[in-house]
Amino acid sequence: MSTIQKIEEEIYKMNEKELLDYLISEKLIKKELHCFECGVSMSLVIFNRSIDKYSWRCMKKCCKSYKRYTSIRKESFFDNFNIRLKDILIIILKYSCKQQRHQIVLGVDVTYNTIKKVLNRLTNLMPETDFKNNKLVGPGVLIQVDETMLNFKVRSHRGRSPRNKTDSLCIVEVKDKITRAYAIIIPNKKQETLVPIICDQVASNSIIWTDEHKSYSKLRNYNFVHGTVCHKYQFIDKGTNVNTQAVESFNNLIKLEIKKRKGVKTEDRESFLKEFLFLFNNKSNLLFSIFNLIKVS
Repeated sequence: MSTIQKIEEEIYKMNEKELLDYLISEKLIKKELHCFECGVSMSLVIFNRSIDKYSWRCMKKCCKSYKRYTSIRKESFFDNFNIRLKDILIIILKYSCKQQRHQIVLGVDVTYNTIKKVLNRLTNLMPETDFKNNKLVGPGVLIQVDETMLNFKVRSHRGRSPRNKTDSLCIVEVKDKITRAYAIIIPNKKQETLVPIICDQVASNSIIWTDEHKSYSKLRNYNFVHGTVCHKYQFIDKGTNVNTQAVESFNNLIKLEIKKRKGVKTEDRESFLKEFLFLFNNKSNLLFSIFNLIKVS
């Protein structure tokens, strides 16, 4: 059983106070809140009419908000959701286990649309992946680059509609396995489009492996050590061992995720890619990374 599954089991067993203590300890709920009228720290009190059973309350007698209740969710990720804190947390935990939205709905007593709202708020907090200030490369590391389509091929259709075509450039850092990945939607596959992106994300003097697409042909002119493989004849160059298998496996993961979602709308593909990269690059400790996104200040 994974650590996340163990946490989920513990969450299910918690009463409202235990859950609140857990959220405060993880810095997902404020441990202290000041009255918005008088600025004095409010008291945490039992409030049975609240869905959370607890609330903040100003106890300063001369304050205009004296004895007024304020939600414990104030200034947190959980604010303005009309479902239990436990359900929101379970949704996040199941998402951290890479469950799809239609799978999550089977494990919580909330609607699909509510799950969608929770996860949309979460994914909106995810930062864009950008390695300009910490470029891809390192000792014993090589870079592989390839393009892929983000379209979903429906069985009943013979092919993908050209009007719905979206290409992305994928760059992966490889040391035995992929250590970091970058991808971006591109308007075309021209050299003047692809090369500046590679220069932005990959450190000079890096070893870069690609196929023989003509747009990569001048990478050596940009202080890169460039190796190519001709896919027309072989997947791995027998003389140099150059291949693009790692980046192709990364491309396949993107396509698999699109397939699991039964396609991604054209207008949503940029946000999908941002989400996919965040999950991929933080997969070694995903729940910790997600909690960092929603921690209170």
